[in-house]
Amino acid sequence: MRETTAAQRAAMGVGWFPGIAAGSLVAGRALDSSLGLTGPALVGAVFAALTLLPLIALALRGTTGPSRIVAHHTTDTHEPQTATTSAH
Repeated sequence: MRETTAAQRAAMGVGWFPGIAAGSLVAGRALDSSLGLTGPALVGAVFAALTLLPLIALALRGTTGPSRIVAHHTTDTHEPQTATTSAH
């Protein structure tokens, strides 16, 4: 497995910040709307449903043909037997 650099680890740690900010913005706007206190809960439910859409699409798509397994960069595990053993 490849080692991650400090910059990559830092980017993974702050990668969610724009999404949190956007969700807070939308929930705040919903709170100020006529929905009142139910607005943020409704926004959360909609966001949760949206995250499930790709999973539902993949489940409904299913498999239409036989599965295909593709191996990349395989090595020969069957090395030829050599007569290097010495008899005692």
